[in-house]
Amino acid sequence: MTITFKNEIPGGRQGKNSLGIRTYQRQFRLITDNKNDGPYAIGSHASLPRIGSVHPEDASAWCRELTVENDAPFAGWVVTANYSSERELSETPTSDPAVITWDSEQFQRPLIQDNTGDAVVNSAGDFFDPPPMIDDSRRVVSVQKNLTAVPTWILDYQDAVNSDQFTVDGVTIAIGTAKMQRVSVGQEDIRNGTTFRQVTFTMHLQRDGWTMDILDAGFRRIDPGDSTKRIAISLDDGTEPTTPALLDGSGGLLSNPTPANAVFKTFSVYKTRAFSSLPLS
Repeated sequence: MTITFKNEIPGGRQGKNSLGIRTYQRQFRLITDNKNDGPYAIGSHASLPRIGSVHPEDASAWCRELTVENDAPFAGWVVTANYSSERELSETPTSDPAVITWDSEQFQRPLIQDNTGDAVVNSAGDFFDPPPMIDDSRRVVSVQKNLTAVPTWILDYQDAVNSDQFTVDGVTIAIGTAKMQRVSVGQEDIRNGTTFRQVTFTMHLQRDGWTMDILDAGFRRIDPGDSTKRIAISLDDGTEPTTPALLDGSGGLLSNPTPANAVFKTFSVYKTRAFSSLPLS
């Protein structure tokens, strides 16, 4: 009981170029002497193209589909292989190049500093309450990659910011400007006997980084006579301020506060991880 590969059918060759995407068709004749042989057995013959194999004339077109038809029951079979240059494939799915897309998302944030770094206050020098809101757009990069299993880093990179400079899709990303925003893992799939999962992770990019700048202000200050103590701030008339008073960055009251000399304290709030070790290509 044998499946025999006879030949490629010369009249089954076709090709098309549509807006630069090249597609091809090839057909093959096989016969079997076993009535129980079906499409799976026929389509698995070693002489047929494999999904992800390249076209013999166009090395930038890859086999994406095999169609198996029984045209002379029970023995005669025709297998049609369809190729496309639309996206690179590999016979081994984990060798497929990453699929990378770019987008933007729009958020809002309170306006505390202007674009020069000065505090945003009213004509009397007080901060607006509530602060005005402004647009905070972010660039979004999504990377889709076939992996053999759920990645071991999936939890470790939760809300992580890049500790290193890395490159994605030819673009260099500076330290501290990318944050892991979302990771999704698809169900197990199989191609040519290799089991894999499609993993997609999304990074948000912030031009000014992911540290938090918070105005140094409050209702208490460090006691000048004892740095271990905090004392309430009082105004010249002995009353307590009704809004937080500006501090000097060292726990003292800021003298002659202005929008230009207001102090903002910078906090690193997200853990950092090396992004260059991620599957980015």
